[in-house]
Amino acid sequence: MPEFSDHLTAINDPGHGWLRVPLVEIALLGIEEQITPYSFIEGKYAYLEEDCDCPRFLEALTAQNLPQPKITDEYVDRFERPPLRFQDPALTQAFWDRLRR
Repeated sequence: MPEFSDHLTAINDPGHGWLRVPLVEIALLGIEEQITPYSFIEGKYAYLEEDCDCPRFLEALTAQNLPQPKITDEYVDRFERPPLRFQDPALTQAFWDRLRR
């Protein structure tokens, strides 16, 4: 299995937070169907919502006996949410299969 990130960034604004994770890691863990529409995608990264999706990702790492990454907090006045959400019809199975290669 490819190496996973040993360091990730949590983006926090006054109202909420998201963990920035490479999309390929979500695909390799096979949890893309479990991520809620409260998480977003921009470029090569997912922004996993802090209450449900971030813990789901960290639990999936543990389940695969992968180490937990160090998480650094970054505070912003306002997080500009990317327009593409998880469970968007544009995210086809072919998209996830390409990431797994």
